[in-house]
Amino acid sequence: MKVLKRYIICGFAATVVLLAGCEKEEKVVADPAEPVNAEEVDQAEETAVDEYWSQPIDSELCQTVGECRDLGDAYGSEYFTSFLGDLNDAANQMTSFNKGTENDNSVFAANERKEEIPIIARYEIKEDKFVLTSGEEESIFIGIADLVLALFDRNKANLQILDFQEDVYPHVNSYQGKLVLPSNMITHWLQSYTVVKLVHEYGHLLTWNEADFVISETCPADQYYSKPHGGECYKAESYINLYYHAFWKDYEEQWLQSGYETVEEKIAFYEEHKESFVTTYASTHPYEDIAESFGFFMLTPYNDSPQTVAEEKVNFFYQFPELVEYRTFVLKELKDRKDEMWSFY
Repeated sequence: MKVLKRYIICGFAATVVLLAGCEKEEKVVADPAEPVNAEEVDQAEETAVDEYWSQPIDSELCQTVGECRDLGDAYGSEYFTSFLGDLNDAANQMTSFNKGTENDNSVFAANERKEEIPIIARYEIKEDKFVLTSGEEESIFIGIADLVLALFDRNKANLQILDFQEDVYPHVNSYQGKLVLPSNMITHWLQSYTVVKLVHEYGHLLTWNEADFVISETCPADQYYSKPHGGECYKAESYINLYYHAFWKDYEEQWLQSGYETVEEKIAFYEEHKESFVTTYASTHPYEDIAESFGFFMLTPYNDSPQTVAEEKVNFFYQFPELVEYRTFVLKELKDRKDEMWSFY
């Protein structure tokens, strides 16, 4: 699909090395009377793609962006099928429509309404290690804390606290640098499912990042503005602002800010736009959409021929060399753990 292929190449200002291809396309649009040589346009696109993947990268893992991409695929190949099944966990995805609505009568929702939820165990970063600071230590808590510390890039995301609490939705608080996991459920999760959850939550910390926004009552029209958290005006070059302009700017304001309040409205929105979302949960809010798409980017093989907007969203992240490298690092770490311990944690 040539339109989508050109979109991946030219859709974002951040992909500086591909601007030559974009300029070619802009010239065609600016002067419709000028004959268009389709073969030349295709060749320009192919050249731009090749130049991008050949771009050197400052990494101990790989020498070019393309090599990082391919190494990531190689490291994850044994586990992609399991990850994909957990990413597409249909039963849990459908319950996401209830979350945040009056229909949500789950114990998780009841706990969210409480002023305080007892902490079963709390780990805090001290001298670059997680240290138990309250609660009871369990072997599975130690294993997951070790995995989180290994996978989360704290140079790009604020992480200071790991809490285990009963009957809570996995979630993060970017302001506090906190990751919260359900202590009574993780013992029942497959390890691949735990990895999927952790990558999703890291996606939130990466894209909902205080370094990327300012709190303001107003925001320029060309920047993503999220009201529910006090008015976060995202910088033009932030991941979520670029993602918003690529995929969300044409949706109505109600959906962008707080979503629809009833399950029926959420389902109707998803059914109308289902080819635009990697999961049902992704359709509930821009924050969830980018985190879900990030999970697919990290834990599924590269797709060089996206056919839907949902697939396009996954490829969005490949325009950032630092994220391509991070994907390779994570998949290598997971493979090494399996090879050495027969376990992710």
